[in-house]
Amino acid sequence: MAAKPKLTAGAPEAQIRFRSGEAPGACYTSGRRVFDEMFLGGRLLSRYWNPNGQLWPEMHFGGMRWRVDQPADTFHLSINRQDLAGGYTWTAAEETPDPSAYRPRQDASGKPLPVPHGAVVLDHPAAGVKVKVHTRLDGGPFLIRWLEVTNTTTTALGITAVAPFAGLLWKHRFEEHLPAGVESPFELAYTHQFEWGREGDFWFEPLADGVKVVNGELKGRSGWGRPAFWARNRCNGQIFVCELAWGGNYEFRLDSRLRGALWGHNQVLPANREAELYFRMGLGGHDEVLRVLEPGETVATPAVHLGLFQENTDAIVQATHQHVRQVVMPAPIPGRHVEIEANHRGYLCDRERVADMRKDIDVAASIGAEMYVVDAGWYGNEPNQWGNNVGDWHDGPWMKEGGGLKAVVDHAHRQGLKFGLWVEIEAAGANSRLKQTHPDWLLKRDGQPIAGGRALDLTQPEVVAFEEGEITRLIRDLDLDMYRLDHNHCLQPAGNRVCHGFTEDLTWRYYENFYAMFDRLRAAFPGVVFQNCAGGGGRLDWGTLARFHNTELSDWMRLPRGLKILNGVTMSLPPEVLLRTFGTEVGEHVLEGDVDAQLRLCFCRPIFRGIAPSLEELTPYLRQRVQHYVALYRDIIRPTMIGGRVFHHTPFLPLAEKTPWCVLEYAAVDGGTSVAVVFRTADAGEPEYLFRPRGLDPSRRYQVTLDSAGLGWTASGRALIHEGIGVRCEQPQTSELLLFRGD
Repeated sequence: MAAKPKLTAGAPEAQIRFRSGEAPGACYTSGRRVFDEMFLGGRLLSRYWNPNGQLWPEMHFGGMRWRVDQPADTFHLSINRQDLAGGYTWTAAEETPDPSAYRPRQDASGKPLPVPHGAVVLDHPAAGVKVKVHTRLDGGPFLIRWLEVTNTTTTALGITAVAPFAGLLWKHRFEEHLPAGVESPFELAYTHQFEWGREGDFWFEPLADGVKVVNGELKGRSGWGRPAFWARNRCNGQIFVCELAWGGNYEFRLDSRLRGALWGHNQVLPANREAELYFRMGLGGHDEVLRVLEPGETVATPAVHLGLFQENTDAIVQATHQHVRQVVMPAPIPGRHVEIEANHRGYLCDRERVADMRKDIDVAASIGAEMYVVDAGWYGNEPNQWGNNVGDWHDGPWMKEGGGLKAVVDHAHRQGLKFGLWVEIEAAGANSRLKQTHPDWLLKRDGQPIAGGRALDLTQPEVVAFEEGEITRLIRDLDLDMYRLDHNHCLQPAGNRVCHGFTEDLTWRYYENFYAMFDRLRAAFPGVVFQNCAGGGGRLDWGTLARFHNTELSDWMRLPRGLKILNGVTMSLPPEVLLRTFGTEVGEHVLEGDVDAQLRLCFCRPIFRGIAPSLEELTPYLRQRVQHYVALYRDIIRPTMIGGRVFHHTPFLPLAEKTPWCVLEYAAVDGGTSVAVVFRTADAGEPEYLFRPRGLDPSRRYQVTLDSAGLGWTASGRALIHEGIGVRCEQPQTSELLLFRGD
């Protein structure tokens, strides 16, 4: 008989129960989610997941066994090319204080909730490693898991594969639960494209019998896709949401196994058809070893966030956003919520002059911007080529007349604007003195520089000290309010080195130092906003965003793809942390929608990249439309969006398909306000969309405004929800903005 489970302390909503005996294990309860694992035959194995707060009876699991070929192990580790599925011994299981940097979740009053944290310790004598399996709970829907791996030998070891979370998702019969013609109960949603300007291509595809592997093409970054998936079960309506908090190379796999007995004329015996779905979420790489472990050394893996839902898409998105807002990302700096930015790269690209920047600041101030950002092109030596000059972080000669960058900062501050500065700190351009002086600082593969010879090697302490020192100097000398990171190359294939006879992929070490550097910088400058960009949305993973206050969504500026990118990415990330651009920096203006549609593309955090070359050249019409939208944004959209609920009326839109509509709605948690944009994204289908708001209180009355149509009226929430509003957009690239304000 199994020993009575030991209940750890913690919030009633989050508890850990450890079992001892012949088959020890752990049962983790977080809110309604239950995850149970057991140790048997030298393996830490899945028992079950449940989204309804139910602990399933032990009588159903006493005879449970997993074959060697069933990948039910709840993590995966390979040492020196040997998969360690088996051979472990259970050493200890205990609750410990949470050692992670994640923030505690808050209750409705803002009080931090307890965070139970469990650690299971396993030894593998044959491989010479000890593995500590960490699991963090907080009463929310996500369990956070990571590993600590210790080399217990006197010789170096190589980690050749690692997945911090893995195992069984579902195992059940399925034939009678599926519609006719549907062969598999399982579907997978992930970001299908991994190229620049194609973020958010997030949609479901069926999972046939076999293994599906996604690795983002191992670009040395998490994007432009993301290390994340949703797995959906059509039999029971459940969805797993899985996110790897990691900015480097990744790999996840879904192993779908469909079994059944055929009898008489190829008919299927329903009771004999069974489906199993296993997953593995972890790191990928270009070399045989992801990490070399010195004797006695311990290394921590990135964390995996995994949650099981039996709710609709809206509820999943809202729970995910709450987790990102409260647990993953840094707390917003008081008074610095969602600033309206203007960026110099609209009319001044690679011909920056202080006098012109002053004019640009005046334009920005006139339309109601709150921060001015100097982007690429202010630094280095002649010629002014932003990509080739990175690394030399001093005023370019073209900036000398008029007082240099400091004069630009001072002018912005005099105009009442905050000031931010772009610095691509991880790069050394072809024309930079940095590259000429320190060729030894370049990241190399087999002795040769990678990424066009512009990637700095953050695994070297001297490089870390240089990058951190330059950011520190610029923040202090220029009195920066915001630091804007960029990262415009791929570490593909990765840098490497030979160490103890192993060829080690350097990506793991690179990102460890990258994260630690920005952790220190945020601690040193608590009043500075740190903004993430990586060629647009090249690092939209939760590991990177745990170090930054907001992020560029995409470099792609044009409709309709730009809006569909926002639609897809907000399945994971809340809109108030995502930057979206209006302006003239890139071409193809002839394919743009009308001004209102262009402004509504910024249905998150707006950046104005080019409004007019000067105040004298700002047309009255454009000034009026921009000021109108900025006022609506400041007074209604922004306060509704911050901490609010997001409703995807048109979720899962493939970027490559000509979908006729894209519709997003943001609503205050109390139902007092709601705002929505309805975009006609293709000349297809009927020109009218029936919009039924989802974020209203049926017991209240609302003032309704259709911004483009210039119409307004009052109606009950109940009537609006059930009857809807017909929105007519006869031309592609047009839109309507709907505002609902409660009485």
